[in-house]
Amino acid sequence: MSLERKVTLEDFIMPEYRGKNPDDYEFRGDGKIVRKDRWETGIHRIHTLLVDVEIMPDSPEFEIGEVVKTVELLIEHCKSMEASNQFLKKLTQ
Repeated sequence: MSLERKVTLEDFIMPEYRGKNPDDYEFRGDGKIVRKDRWETGIHRIHTLLVDVEIMPDSPEFEIGEVVKTVELLIEHCKSMEASNQFLKKLTQ
């Protein structure tokens, strides 16, 4: 099977990096190529998830500490609910 075009350098680049700007990437300690803004992108994704479930206000400006504190409170709430569930299970046995 032959295509009608010539092979280019792009054909040798892994699909996830095609057309991307190398300046946006760096090597992680283990040698994997990763986006430089991955931490910022990650905290924005977490913030958006918290906004979507109406745990945080939908504000374009927020502090990382606010997101961390909200996640900590959410985890504590989950732990409390689990403890309550365990207690109720013991009562009904």
